[in-house]
Amino acid sequence: MNEQLAVLIHLQELDTQLDANAEKNRHVPLLLEAATKPVEDATAELAKAKGELDALNRDRRDKEQDLKEREERIEKLKGRSGEIKSNKEYQAHLFEIELAQQEKGTVEERLIEMMDRAEALQRTIKEREDALAARKRDYGQESARIEAEQRAMEAETERLSADAKALAAQLSPPNRQTYDHLKATRKGLAVVPLRNGACQGCRLALPPQLIADLRKNDKLLTCTYCHRILFWPTPELASQKA
Repeated sequence: MNEQLAVLIHLQELDTQLDANAEKNRHVPLLLEAATKPVEDATAELAKAKGELDALNRDRRDKEQDLKEREERIEKLKGRSGEIKSNKEYQAHLFEIELAQQEKGTVEERLIEMMDRAEALQRTIKEREDALAARKRDYGQESARIEAEQRAMEAETERLSADAKALAAQLSPPNRQTYDHLKATRKGLAVVPLRNGACQGCRLALPPQLIADLRKNDKLLTCTYCHRILFWPTPELASQKA
């Protein structure tokens, strides 16, 4: 195989992996954001339950004050019973006391409902605190995994970059210039194989004579249409890649 072509093929493989690593690295913030989402949701759910309990406790204190005032009113009404002279006034007075007691009973029932609701909310808060703790543990594990993968990828990128730089130095200036230009203008793919009679860069079928020449891999040939550097894939290249 032409030595310059072999270098170009290997360089393209390294640059393709470097591009893939760069793309993965760009996704790291999104991965961390996705890992944070369950924690944010659990935090919001817990805050909602605590807010409901705080509001309920405020209403409960108001109801307790209301109940106290109604009880005091009933005691005052009962205390005036001895001042009433006529039977008619006494009956009206009893009715007023009964009505006040009914209203007091309604407030007491509402207070019981509030206490039951408060107990349910306290259970919900405990459940959501446990859920939040679990989500935080999950986030810690996931973020540690992502960061470990990122460190490994950065180390690999450093190694690949050094290898690519060494390979690029083996190219002749014209070949290096051609490769860099194609890589910049062909979405990172400057060197591609021929498969089933078609360039694997633009996917267009190539002339038979070019295909015949490519089988030799003895010189640099380019696609008739996209001008990428072409090569004929061989078992030797496949084994080297593996």
